[in-house]
Amino acid sequence: MTRVLLLIKNDFFRLGITASILENVSDASIAETDSWENLQAALKKSYFDILVLDIKLSNLSNLNSFDSIRRIQPNIKILILGEENEKVWAIPYLKKGVDGICLKTVTKFEFQSALSTIIKGKKYIFDRIADFLLEGLMDQNLMTLLSTRESEILQFLLKGSRTAEIAKELKLAPSTISTMKFKIYRKMQVKNVVDLVNKVESY
Repeated sequence: MTRVLLLIKNDFFRLGITASILENVSDASIAETDSWENLQAALKKSYFDILVLDIKLSNLSNLNSFDSIRRIQPNIKILILGEENEKVWAIPYLKKGVDGICLKTVTKFEFQSALSTIIKGKKYIFDRIADFLLEGLMDQNLMTLLSTRESEILQFLLKGSRTAEIAKELKLAPSTISTMKFKIYRKMQVKNVVDLVNKVESY
C-alpha cells in the first residue's frame, strides 16, 4: 500500500489531486490534514510514503519545519505543488531536500508523472525550473546564491512589502530585515528594489 498525506487548503484542488493519485496509484491510501500543526500530529500517529504540500500552506516561513518532518519520518517523499514565480521559491525547497516540485498549472498526466517518479525513489522537477538550474550552473545565476532566509525576504520584496511589514510578518527586528535586504542587494548586484525586480524578471 502507498500511503499518501495531503496538505492542500483548496477543497476543489484537493479533490482533483486525490482523483489523480487514485487513478495513477492502484494501492493508494490517502489521508488529509489542514495545517502544519495537524500535519506533524498526523506524521507522529501514522506512517506515510508520500507527503503532497500546497505552496500556499508550505510557504518559505515554514521551511524550517521540513527538518522536523524528516526527524519524524526520515524516509517520507515530499512533493511540492507551487504557483508561478517558481524561480524565487523553488530553490529553497530543493535545498531542503524535497523530492519533487510541480506547478499547480501542470496537466493531470504531468502530475502523475511526478508522483510516479518520486515513488520510484527519483527526484522530479518540471522543465522550466530544470532549465533555470542549468542556466545557474553555466552562467552563475545570482539567485542560487541566496540563503533560505534571503529567498524568503526576496518574496516579500517582490510583492512590494516594506521593511516594517516584513519584520512583523517574520517576527524579526526591522534592523535585521534591513541587514538582510543589504545582503540580497549585494548578492544580486543591484542598488534598490526596482533594480531587484528587473533582475529577477530577467532570469
